Amino acid sequence: MQPESSSAARGARVRRVLDAVTAQLAFDSRRSAVRGTAWILLGGALLALLLGQDANWDLRNYHLYNAYALLGDRMALDLAPAQMQSYFLPLLDVPYYLATQALPAPFAGVMLGMLHASVLLPLLLIARRVLGDGAQRGRLVPLLALAGLASPAFLSEFGTTMGDASSAPFVLGAFALVLPDAAGRWRWRSLVAAGALLGMAVAFKPTNAIYAVALGLSMLVAPLQWRWRLGAAAVVTVVALLVFATLAGPLLLRVYEVHGNPLFPQFNHWFGSPLAPPVAVADQRWLPQGWVEAALRPFLFTVNPYLISEIALPQLVWPALMLAAIAALGAGLVRRARSTSAAVTATRAGGSFRMLAVFFVVGYLLWLGMFSIHRYLVVLELLAPMLVWWLVHRTFTGRAAPRVATAVICACVGVALLGWNGWGHASWTRDAFRVQAPAIAAPASATVLVVGGEPQGWRVPFLPPAAAYVGVGTNFPESPAYAEEVLRRIQLRGSDAVYAMLPAAHDRKRDSIERRNRWAGTLGLDRGGCPVLRRLAENSSGLRLIEPDATPHGRCLLAGAAGRVLDEAAADAALREEGAGTLLRYGLVLDADSCSRLDSFIGADPHPYQWCRVRLAG
Repeated sequence: MQPESSSAARGARVRRVLDAVTAQLAFDSRRSAVRGTAWILLGGALLALLLGQDANWDLRNYHLYNAYALLGDRMALDLAPAQMQSYFLPLLDVPYYLATQALPAPFAGVMLGMLHASVLLPLLLIARRVLGDGAQRGRLVPLLALAGLASPAFLSEFGTTMGDASSAPFVLGAFALVLPDAAGRWRWRSLVAAGALLGMAVAFKPTNAIYAVALGLSMLVAPLQWRWRLGAAAVVTVVALLVFATLAGPLLLRVYEVHGNPLFPQFNHWFGSPLAPPVAVADQRWLPQGWVEAALRPFLFTVNPYLISEIALPQLVWPALMLAAIAALGAGLVRRARSTSAAVTATRAGGSFRMLAVFFVVGYLLWLGMFSIHRYLVVLELLAPMLVWWLVHRTFTGRAAPRVATAVICACVGVALLGWNGWGHASWTRDAFRVQAPAIAAPASATVLVVGGEPQGWRVPFLPPAAAYVGVGTNFPESPAYAEEVLRRIQLRGSDAVYAMLPAAHDRKRDSIERRNRWAGTLGLDRGGCPVLRRLAENSSGLRLIEPDATPHGRCLLAGAAGRVLDEAAADAALREEGAGTLLRYGLVLDADSCSRLDSFIGADPHPYQWCRVRLAG
């Protein structure tokens, strides 16, 4: 009997923990709502601090620069220094940019963590609406909402400036507000608020347009009369368009005035800007090839996450959803054939669940056909556990339904947490960004060429503002007129003050070894026979151990193995040679002897760069 009693005790402890968590998120009174919101925001802030300073590729390329360019009205002065992304809408980046300029870096991280954690608020409201009344609703609502946070895409972006997670609270807030209330009614003020949130979401991240379409169609299956559905959908649409036009309209108009294309350089086959070719410039490398691959996509990117992402984001929720949907469809057909109406638990399908299903399916199909990029699935992955719960309850009856649903959701959460991957963080320092600026004699007549496809735009806000910054050899889809425009701008400002900013090499492995040595010293592992460090060196082809008698302080040290240490000087020379080849295509010559290596940092991570003089060929 002892094992059974021990198991019962563990089960009781787990239930007590779950009850304590769900009690904080009950939101059954105003006081409870305030307390729950505070816990949510505090949890998000602490997690962001633990993860560290954001250092993702998009931040280094355009998030920082675009906010700086908007506030400084640099549209006509600069030309694509943050590559083709230089003209993406920067509204979501402005608060972060201002925070990093005025406050210590961790405060900006706290701001991001609280924003991302706030997505739990609309998730709780959606869960309350779609689950309806039931004996278990008090526990199910918080747990299913929390399970939604274990989205691989959402976790990967937590505490970063990437817009998918940052705009998700607005999309889900809009969806929560268009779900009918407990009395099955819509309130007009809720519809107006939903339209405003939706317009903001699309202005912040235009790829959210797929969710705007999905939300509108979901309203057409609401459990109300047709005239109410059409009227409500019209209200949300008009308000969303007005808010989008108010927020994004002036920025799009400014891009159009300067470059002749409000979406420059994308969709240039519609607008014909001379600096870009007449193509759509859509990133089609992630799209499925054919109907068979499209139908099997959830299973394929589960096996190979790189099919839809630059980094691996392990997950099980998408094949679980597909299999649960097939099982629920099969069970429904069997019940219909038997002319029975199997009882379903508290998750019985109702109007709100129909709206959730339509929103989810339409959003997924639009994503599949237009993008097929994992990051853009954040909104749907946050909702996925609720849909899994419902589909399992449409398949099974009695006690089997909650048990199967719980097992499936726990497996999905476990895989997401164990495989948690991110886009890049650095250790905190007081200043989020530090750049050693070069000396420029006459910045007002200087042109700085940002060379190559490495993300360098983040440095521009910390360099002389009077200079013009122009991207060359980047991912920008250039037309022949682009190179002519580069030369025209150089000649207009003066060809005697032309510089090139190039990436510089840095041995990241050396940084990792130095961190290990610091930890070894803190823990006392570098003394005596150093068995732990010795074992590390023996089991790694990239490490070697320096014995105590060969070090100044008489302690063991890890070092890079012979032949595995990066020669930074040789690597810098190779980067200069590559940059020189790029510049020659524009009729420009790099003066390699003038190049100097300068420091710049994101948090504690070094990102050095090279600064060289450039002259016209011939």
